[in-house]
Amino acid sequence: MKKLYIPILVLSAIVAKAQSFEEISQPNLQNYFYSSAAVADVDNDGIQEIFFTGAIDSDGDTNVDVTSNSLYKNTNGVFSSVQDFGDNSVHLSAVKFLDFDNDGLLDVITTGLSYNDIVNYQQYRWKNTGSGFTLMNNAPGKIYGGLDVFDFNHDGKQDYAINGTQYVAGVGFTHDLDLYLNHSSGFQQNTAWMPGTQNGSFKVIDLNNDNELDLIVNGFNAEMEGTFTVYVNENGTLVKKSELPAVSDSKMSFADFNGDGFQDFVVAAQDENYDAYLAVFINDGQGNFTETKIDGEGLSAGNVEVGDLNNDGYYDFVVIGDYDYESYSKVFLYNPQLQKFEKDENANLYNLGSQGTLAVFDYDNDGNLDVLANGFDWSDPDLLPYTKLFRNTTTVTNQKPNAPTILTATDNDNKINFSWSGASDDKTPELSLQYELSVGSEAGKSDIAKYIVTNKSWYLDKTNLPSKIFWSVKSIDASKKYSDKSQEKEFAVLGVADVKNTIISIYPNPVKDVLNVKSTSKIKSHKVYNLSGQIVNARLTSDSTIDFSRLEKGIYVVEIQLENGKKTTQKIIKN
Repeated sequence: MKKLYIPILVLSAIVAKAQSFEEISQPNLQNYFYSSAAVADVDNDGIQEIFFTGAIDSDGDTNVDVTSNSLYKNTNGVFSSVQDFGDNSVHLSAVKFLDFDNDGLLDVITTGLSYNDIVNYQQYRWKNTGSGFTLMNNAPGKIYGGLDVFDFNHDGKQDYAINGTQYVAGVGFTHDLDLYLNHSSGFQQNTAWMPGTQNGSFKVIDLNNDNELDLIVNGFNAEMEGTFTVYVNENGTLVKKSELPAVSDSKMSFADFNGDGFQDFVVAAQDENYDAYLAVFINDGQGNFTETKIDGEGLSAGNVEVGDLNNDGYYDFVVIGDYDYESYSKVFLYNPQLQKFEKDENANLYNLGSQGTLAVFDYDNDGNLDVLANGFDWSDPDLLPYTKLFRNTTTVTNQKPNAPTILTATDNDNKINFSWSGASDDKTPELSLQYELSVGSEAGKSDIAKYIVTNKSWYLDKTNLPSKIFWSVKSIDASKKYSDKSQEKEFAVLGVADVKNTIISIYPNPVKDVLNVKSTSKIKSHKVYNLSGQIVNARLTSDSTIDFSRLEKGIYVVEIQLENGKKTTQKIIKN
């Protein structure tokens, strides 16, 4: 029998053309019209569930007739509905998870309209009891917009905002961006917080790494003109910074694409000429953006989500949407050498678009990001929507990141400032890592704050903090994989009078042999860390100096604990 030899180059070509995704049958997932979805670990079992909003064809005649929302439980990779939300369901909707009472269980906000009353737009706030969701609040809502969750006033409690169209009796249709500030006992609504849009999207995010949250919003304004506005946060007030090329019918997704530590974004939309549009915007670190269109690939009326799809450590994106009355699903992979996105021609996703939803998450916990997509198939003769789950088939492995090793906290200007360093990952650049900050009133708790931040620092307003807090950080890589928890730190929160009366100085910096520490309060203890987080031997003398003479040249972190409870940290350069 003659042996068959396949040239290496041919074999490489075969491997390169292997499909990136395979469809996984999920017969229990409804085929939703006008949908939205959120994914999260609802029951803290380490597996992510899906909350779907939308409408369905309940009688099988190919026409939508019932608004239906469901929570789908993930059991060994198979989803099944465990709670239906009945008459309190919405479509043309938005949905987000947030833990609004900091009890460790993710609650839910939904907004949209119901076929029960087509002009009565509703907003629902659902509490997670541990065994299901119960309705806590029902208020006027919006359609053709979106939701975002964040902590705008730095009190540790998650706030949210709703954008879109709302009908107000006696006024008509409005297009405002409303803010809901979380005060534990309830939410304070700030109506028309910022100019809003219809058929657009928005994001509240730190654009310049100053630990203050900024805003980007686009879509049709009240005059039905396309807009795209960047606002920066100046002392708690959002101030217009710039206008980007006008878009509408848009969705955005944010990540640090190029590994420089600043949040970039991708937008799928229609431009001012109503042509399909797809572009990446790179952030210069000051909240200024450079637009790069991906010519010939524009999609509108769809969705876009980011994540490291090929486990190379860099954020990629998936986009679905419409072009010339056809639906498309596309994957773009970031090439770090060329610093550009390249289309994955072998993605093998089902083409979906038009008012669809998209989620990128690891549904089967195999370390690869999978894709959930829902939308209309324009090639279907009945123009029906479909819900599809696609498993990522990459064989490239990704390790979870390492947690930060150096955690520091300072008490200044009525703020507790947290910072950390020493995190790393096998693939994701350090500057592209995100972090989950947890702060609790007791060791092991996160009842004060727990949410994701995009750079290596954050602060909390100390006004309502207890006298002692415990905090830790987890790293998150581009594949959305979490590290273990860092070492938990204890921190004493001083009263305002104590802070004002405490003076401490550490000098000189850079230091050669002897570091001086002077304070109005006695020094209780000290620690000196290297950049790997290891404590080094640097003796504190009786005259309050620290001996650096035996240390190697480099950067160190000095932590001083005073007897009055104040703790301070400072980076020191050893020459």
